[in-house]
Amino acid sequence: MKTAKFSRRDALGLGIGAAVFPGVAAAQTARPDVEGGIGGTGIVGLLTDFGSLIVAGNYVRTNDATRYSDGFGALQESDLRLGDSLTVEAAGAPDALVARRVHVTHPLVGAITQVAADRRRITVNGVEVRLDTRLQGLEVGYRVAVSGLWRGAFVQASRLAAARSASDLVAGDVARRGGRTQVGSVTVRGPGTGSVPRGSFASVVGQFDVASGILRARAVTNQRFTGAAGPLARLSVEGYLDPSSSAPGYRVAGLGHSFERNLKLDEFAGSRVLMNGEYNGKFAARGAVVLPEGFSAQRRLLRRISAQSR
Repeated sequence: MKTAKFSRRDALGLGIGAAVFPGVAAAQTARPDVEGGIGGTGIVGLLTDFGSLIVAGNYVRTNDATRYSDGFGALQESDLRLGDSLTVEAAGAPDALVARRVHVTHPLVGAITQVAADRRRITVNGVEVRLDTRLQGLEVGYRVAVSGLWRGAFVQASRLAAARSASDLVAGDVARRGGRTQVGSVTVRGPGTGSVPRGSFASVVGQFDVASGILRARAVTNQRFTGAAGPLARLSVEGYLDPSSSAPGYRVAGLGHSFERNLKLDEFAGSRVLMNGEYNGKFAARGAVVLPEGFSAQRRLLRRISAQSR
């Protein structure tokens, strides 16, 4: 696998578990050059360092043209914090990426309705949120924006922040179960929710009803990447592998993009992984590095990986 200049040999040298998928890139043709460039890179993962941005092991520069946002509108670069879950659209060569759009992709925004006795689990919009450390200073009724990654039906959180809107939000991949539309593991209803394609990514803003367990939508966005850096040629993704009914039998939870069908992913089932590869409607991952649990451990490892890409 390569994260820019990062390879399996580098991974083994660092003591990192890694695997490559030989010949995968040949299974599809990457997008042709876009406006004289090499196509955009879509990055999904946690912000682990500043000094530009380190996201999913990628060193990404910013400039005056970089736009920042979350599910409720525009942000400033100064609003970003370590642990934020980001979607980045970047232009340039893999070792010289410049962000055109940085979006804080909260899986959940809403009120805390339950706090477990061990204070390491809370419930937001009917979804269990698991924390790396014990909850401090927040109780039932507080409104939070959750950063982190979907893992099956729950979210593994990397950061909790005060919600900046009175509206609720869920963002993740779309499923149809028993006539219901779900984003992540939240049932959604309302304008636009019935037309979002199964398996795609959606972000739904509205109000969550605790009694029914339904988020009633006011606005639906059905795209993770907007084309800010041109058509995507590559993806760099951090996430958990969940089982899927379609080949190759797995998906990255919450991503909304399918893998190339010929990948062999069994050894990464249920793991938190970092994957990189070509993209042309499907994700042709070249390989994977298994990431540790716990934000501090992830940060140390991804910092070492990003140093290889410069």
